[in-house]
Amino acid sequence: MTVVVIGDVNVDLQLVLPTTIDGQGEHAHPDPALTGGGSAANAAAALARLGVETRFVGMVGNDTYGAEAVRSLSDAGVDTTPIQTSAGGMTVMVLVVVPADGERLIYVWPPRGGAHLELIVDAAATGLLDASWVHVSGIALRGEPAAASILEAMEGARSAGVPVSLDVNLRLENWGWEEGFRDTITAAIERSDIVLGGAVDEICPLVGSDDPPSAVAELAAGGRTVVGRLGAGGAIAHDGDRSYAAGGFDVEVVDTVGAGDAFDAGFIAARLRREPLDRALRYANGVAALTIGRQGARSTPGHDDVMRFVGDDGPTV
Repeated sequence: MTVVVIGDVNVDLQLVLPTTIDGQGEHAHPDPALTGGGSAANAAAALARLGVETRFVGMVGNDTYGAEAVRSLSDAGVDTTPIQTSAGGMTVMVLVVVPADGERLIYVWPPRGGAHLELIVDAAATGLLDASWVHVSGIALRGEPAAASILEAMEGARSAGVPVSLDVNLRLENWGWEEGFRDTITAAIERSDIVLGGAVDEICPLVGSDDPPSAVAELAAGGRTVVGRLGAGGAIAHDGDRSYAAGGFDVEVVDTVGAGDAFDAGFIAARLRREPLDRALRYANGVAALTIGRQGARSTPGHDDVMRFVGDDGPTV
């Protein structure tokens, strides 16, 4: 079984700001850490870590950051053959600044544009129509020609009987409802069998509700499955007929970057193993919980680690 992931790939540069030692005026200067990043790319790396054969479709710039982004995916076990290189677009760099209080500040450069938005998906060349599952990140739907190309690829996959999932990744706090984006994300939802997102900050705004369970059920009215992540509260879902819920896990939080991407990977991996929806939610919660207990968005655990963590209520495989 092969999952084809389509969307954004970039690098994350984390800077931990100096802290005073013993009040003596001396400061620790942790080295900056450069890692692979991108919502879709993080999900792809997590899927590979969970034992799922994964292929990534995206675009990077012809630059050092692009080379690092591709290398990090390849090292994670992802098939990077379909990744394209832009002649002029830049690979996006996400700067994660960690102050002394641990509350992360995230900046994106360039703030708009980037090589990932130049992506043109060739369904035949990427093996899209022969995949077991196609997963898309909404980050790459905020610009052309990527948006139109990805929508076409989603339509083609569904017509071929391939399940298509979408993490809406609205990021309204960063870019809001930019011109045309609501129509684009609506079109993407219509082409999806499974829609995932933050229950409060993404699913609710999509339907104009402030009640997550109602919002998830409303968005699922077209017969699709909708999954709303609730952070420490776990996750809820609706498959068009009934509602599901799975509680979160109590873990010491080290780094929340990429938690949603890890959840997506866990959910897809469990559903590919034909787990029922409620057990898939618990498994996905376990993947996310173990990830945020470690440093870095690419710290996803392996399948055996997840199974030990979620216990008897986890998937049967």
